Amino acid sequence: MTRKWAIFWVLAIAYFFVMFHRFCTAVMAGDLTADLGLEPAALGFLSSMYLLGYATVQIPVGILSDRWGARKTIALFLLLASLGAFAFGKATSFETAVLSRWLVGAGVGCVYVPALRLMGCWFGGEAFVFMTGMMLAVGNLGALSSTWPLAVIKSVWGWRATMEIVSVITLLLVLFIWIVVKDQPSESESPKESTVETVTEKQPAPDEAVPPAERTGLRSMLKSKRFWAVTLYFFAFETTIISFQGLWAGPFLKRIYQMPDTSVGYALTWLALGLMVGAIVSGVLAGKSVRRRHTVLTAGMFGYLLCWVPLVFATATMQNYLLPLLAFMGFCAGFFSISFGIARECFSASMAGTALGVYNFTGFVGGGLGMWIMGLIIGLVSPDGTRDIAAFQAAFGLALALMLIGWLMLVLLPRAWSHQK
Repeated sequence: MTRKWAIFWVLAIAYFFVMFHRFCTAVMAGDLTADLGLEPAALGFLSSMYLLGYATVQIPVGILSDRWGARKTIALFLLLASLGAFAFGKATSFETAVLSRWLVGAGVGCVYVPALRLMGCWFGGEAFVFMTGMMLAVGNLGALSSTWPLAVIKSVWGWRATMEIVSVITLLLVLFIWIVVKDQPSESESPKESTVETVTEKQPAPDEAVPPAERTGLRSMLKSKRFWAVTLYFFAFETTIISFQGLWAGPFLKRIYQMPDTSVGYALTWLALGLMVGAIVSGVLAGKSVRRRHTVLTAGMFGYLLCWVPLVFATATMQNYLLPLLAFMGFCAGFFSISFGIARECFSASMAGTALGVYNFTGFVGGGLGMWIMGLIIGLVSPDGTRDIAAFQAAFGLALALMLIGWLMLVLLPRAWSHQK
């Protein structure tokens, strides 16, 4: 195995645990509620701490990966995640659990952006979108493991012991990253860049006075219409998918359809499988053209948007169609991986980490707020659990409206390429 593929697999395994932590609370929601005595709003707040911790480090980690190096950044913060996971398994109070989840989120939040920077260095721009899809596919195995497999494992060992074991595995992964990962390839290992993309496809928008490859500086990044159009879409998408898959899908399935934990895990497995397949398929379909990537992303997100309609308007009557709906929802959601390539191409390689850090930051702020706000809505509409259908319709209705706005941002995105034919 060549060094670049060894680096890829170590990073992909690290991202496996990023996704595991992101979505594990959906299956553990009942255990957390019982052990810590949580109301819906408190459960949403606890789950959002992972995402708020994740969001907190996104801009700093982009700068660190550009200036300090991706290897050191990933190793140090994964060590923090290991400590947080162990503390979460030991938590006996709401306050300790909140702090522990924040530490986990901050720790694993420093994996994806430096990993993207490393893949850009080791695989080259032409392969970047495909490799991003590959890493997301492996990561979604982590999301998959947080569904039915986690439900089975915690039924044997308990959720606390499970989190402690994950902490030890993460600690071993830090060692592998330190040994295997190298920030920059040597001259003989450097990827050969292709010049297949035409100048027309890379031509800047009116707000971009110079080609993206020459643009540097945080100020120029914040002034890019193209960058902010795709970022606003990402905010809407991450708010909805993380709030649903990461937490509220579990209570929704249990309270509306009276599913046991293992059945909830099995249902969410289809969502995770769809995400994994969608990430791979979208990377293949996206090709090398910026325009084509935008078209594929917009089409996938339209399918994802449509999946929210039955969740809102047929909440109590779709049990027979639930698994196909979740699988299709995940498949369409997997197309989001293309957007990282679009965001990355706005700027020079020296700004890639910072740009992707800002981009990721907006999404995970949305996810954290979405978990908490949905919990508030559910608690307000059905404080005693007697109006659960109306409560989830209201919460998911907010997600539908927000995702419609996000999809319109994608539709309007080509205006940022007004010079293109």
